[in-house]
Amino acid sequence: MNKSRTYNIFLFLSTFTRGLVEVFSLVLLYKKGYSVNNLIYFLFLMYTVGIVVNYLSLKIYYKVILIISSLLYGISFLYLSWMNDSMVSLSLLAVLLAGASYSYHVIRHYLALIMLETKKRKTGNIVIINYLGIISASLMGMYLINKLPLSITSIIIFILSFISIMPILKQKRIEVPKVCKNTKVVMSKDKIMFSILEQFKVIFLELQPLFLYVYIDNSIYYVGIFNVIVNIASLIVVYYLSKRLNKNYFKYYTCLLGIIFIFKLNIKSGIVLLGLAFLEGIFVKIYENISLDNLYSYDDNDINKYLLVEELIFFISKSLIMLVFLIFKLNIYTIMYINIVGVMASGFFIKGNNRS
Repeated sequence: MNKSRTYNIFLFLSTFTRGLVEVFSLVLLYKKGYSVNNLIYFLFLMYTVGIVVNYLSLKIYYKVILIISSLLYGISFLYLSWMNDSMVSLSLLAVLLAGASYSYHVIRHYLALIMLETKKRKTGNIVIINYLGIISASLMGMYLINKLPLSITSIIIFILSFISIMPILKQKRIEVPKVCKNTKVVMSKDKIMFSILEQFKVIFLELQPLFLYVYIDNSIYYVGIFNVIVNIASLIVVYYLSKRLNKNYFKYYTCLLGIIFIFKLNIKSGIVLLGLAFLEGIFVKIYENISLDNLYSYDDNDINKYLLVEELIFFISKSLIMLVFLIFKLNIYTIMYINIVGVMASGFFIKGNNRS
C-alpha cells in the first residue's frame, strides 16, 4: 500500500472517531449538569494543556504519539461515560481529551505536510477525506448517543480509534524531506496575525453545538443534522470550488461568514436555521480552504519547527481568549459576537494570491 493511500485510510478513520467526540462532547457534558461557564473553563483548560501537548508531540516519533492519542481517546470517553459532575472530574477530562485530541491534531498536520512535500498532493484531497469522516461521525453519533448507553458508545469509539492507527503503524517510516534552509522559523506579520485571529472562528464553531442544544433545540438529533448539513455544503465547496477561490476576495468571504453567524444568533426557528446551515457550510469551508492553504505554505522553514510555532500560536491565542471570557463570566451570546468580530477582522490578513 502506498503512502498516500495509507494516509487517506488513517485520515478518514481517525477523523470519524474523533468527530464523534468533537461534535457531541460539550452537549454531553451540559446534559450531565455542567453550566455554560463550567464548559468555558473546560475549553480554557483543554487549550492550555494543548500548548504542552503540541510541543511534546512534535518531539516524539509520530507512531508513538498516534498510539498514545488513540488510547487516551478511548480512556477519556470511557471516563466521560461514568464521571460525576464535579469540577475535579471536569478538569481531569479536559486534560485527558487535550492529550488525545491535540497530539493527534498536530501529528495529522505534520503527516499532511510531509505528504504534500513528498507526493505534491493537493490540500483539497486531504480536506475531502476529512469531511467525509466528519459527516459519517455526525450521522452515526446521532444514533449511538440516542440509542445506546454512553458506556457502550465509548467502547465503540475506543475500538474504532485503535483501528484507525493500524494503516499508519503498518507502513514504513516516513522520511522527512531535507528542505530546511533556516535555523529559525521565519513568518510574516500578516501570517502571525491571521493565525491568532483565526482562533475566534475555531472557538465559535467549537461552541456551536452547545449553543444549538441550549438555545435552539435540545436534541442530539438536531445537533447532528445541523452538523451534517454544514459539512455536506463544505464538501461541495471543496469538490467544486476550491480551485476557483481567489484570495483577493477573502475579506469579503469573512464578512459574509460573519453576517451568516449573526443571523444564526438571532433566528429562533430550528427549521430556518437548518437552511442557514447550508450557507454557513459554504462560507466556513471557503474560509478554511484558504486558511489551510495558508497553513501548509511553510516556505523554506523546517517542517517540524514551523508547525510547532504555528501550533503554539494557535493554542496560546485560544487559551488567552478563553481566559478573558472566563474572568468576565461572559454569556454565550456575548462570546459568540466577540468571535464574529475576530472572524471578520481575520479577513484583512491574507493578501491576494501570494503566499504569506
